[in-house]
Amino acid sequence: MSISIAQATGFIEELLSVIEDVYWECTSMETKNLCFNTVRLLQTELTELTKVSVQDHHYDYEIIAYQDNTVIETLSQLDHMLKGAVLRTRTKNNLKPLLLQAMDIFAHD
Repeated sequence: MSISIAQATGFIEELLSVIEDVYWECTSMETKNLCFNTVRLLQTELTELTKVSVQDHHYDYEIIAYQDNTVIETLSQLDHMLKGAVLRTRTKNNLKPLLLQAMDIFAHD
């Protein structure tokens, strides 16, 4: 899936917000650790995107801070770990489509 840098920035911000909710709602320390690692990974990517000139925000997005598979593997682990987790309905409903979209966005073409 091809999106612009501006769209990617908004998407990552939304994904970060939901993963932060997951962090506070989950009870397992292992899940909290993975959420924390995922947040750090996405915040690093977001920081790199803020360095891109506003004039270039219309260009197609590519991962800057990490290899494509690093982000996908981390999000896949999080998705797998959360299958049995008890989360608020709103959080679970927001997270699932974002994770599926993230797999498309961060996939290496």
